[in-house]
Amino acid sequence: MKKNYFIISIFFLFSCGGGGGSETIEISQNNPPSITNNVFTYNVIENQSDAFSIQASDPEGDSISFQIFGGLDKDIFSLSSDGQVTFISPPDYENPSDVNQDNSYEISIRAFDGSSYSSVYDFIVNVTNDVSDDESNNSSAECTEQSDSTSYCTINWDELEREFYVVFPDGFSTDQTYPLIISLHGGGDYADANMEYTGFTEINDQNNLVLIFPQGTVAPGKGDTGWFAGGDCSNIEVCDLSFIEKLIDYSIEELAIDSDRVYVSGFSNGAFMAYTTACFLSNKVAAVAPVSGSLTPEDYESCNPQRPLSIIHIHGINDSSIPIQGNDYITPLQLVSAFWSSFNSCSENIIVDGEDLNNDGYSWYSEISTNCQNGVSVNFTYLENFDHSWPTSNPEKGDSADIDGATFIWEFLSLYDTNGLID
Repeated sequence: MKKNYFIISIFFLFSCGGGGGSETIEISQNNPPSITNNVFTYNVIENQSDAFSIQASDPEGDSISFQIFGGLDKDIFSLSSDGQVTFISPPDYENPSDVNQDNSYEISIRAFDGSSYSSVYDFIVNVTNDVSDDESNNSSAECTEQSDSTSYCTINWDELEREFYVVFPDGFSTDQTYPLIISLHGGGDYADANMEYTGFTEINDQNNLVLIFPQGTVAPGKGDTGWFAGGDCSNIEVCDLSFIEKLIDYSIEELAIDSDRVYVSGFSNGAFMAYTTACFLSNKVAAVAPVSGSLTPEDYESCNPQRPLSIIHIHGINDSSIPIQGNDYITPLQLVSAFWSSFNSCSENIIVDGEDLNNDGYSWYSEISTNCQNGVSVNFTYLENFDHSWPTSNPEKGDSADIDGATFIWEFLSLYDTNGLID
């Protein structure tokens, strides 16, 4: 632990000859901690307790605690020792409990390192409407069996008929709970095709996984199927975020899913949507696995996770559709990786070099941020000489890669639940 010292010389005068001497005493100075959140306004969907997490640092590396110091709505919140701010009672958008009754909750917080307090920081939590909580035409899912393991389902949601497939593992029984992977197809793609090329259906039996493959809607401007990524549903045509949230709730209530082990993966446009769920549904999603996508610039600016979250991202270095360096519509992957590493308070970085398993003269590598809060990690894996495809080790399913995407992803996801690293 580093300390700053002031040197104080104390002079002593002696009666004989007026001589003097000096003694040096070192006195340490403690520097106060600081709160390091990148944003101070958060948007939270109603009916959930988690509000946001506090990040802080101390110049001397001292342990930090937190204190609610003020704010109009301070009595509505609680604050844990690790900086998690929660509503004492989950907020109801239709019946706001903040002082101004405008669904905008105000709280002030400071950090303490055992000796000094930080400055006081003001936070605002805006509670947004969950359309699933409204009295509307939303209905329960209706499913028909396609095979012994697969069901095709429809649900009337937000005045649209939405479709999805559910794939069960062998021996499925509601007497036990299962982890869930929601896999999102790319733009201009379809759920049944995503079932085939991702390979998740080839690993679900041995890993006791339930899989959901939702179908995106058609975007009128493009004429293609896809996902409307984004956390603010007031500005987009289709609220896919609430649709995925509905699928999560449905799976927990009807399909014996472990609520702490829900994961979202996505390819291309589906990867953008997977990041949207990480930003705005982190209270319900344990970890995400985007492939060949990124954060939209809008999500990058407003991303609002409620807790530390593990990320595994796979990308071809030669991806010409979603370039690594980004553009006006794509956040550069370096910024995306840095965002999650910073948010998760990761303090170590390692690089793992992979092998050229398909013998094409190229290999892969992973840039991994570790020693993060709650034991989570951030893994960005880059495939050399690989373009915009789902990675598979089966050459009959597409471009042969050095890794099998489904297996690689599940080996990572299976380590985490909503509390972080599984003991």
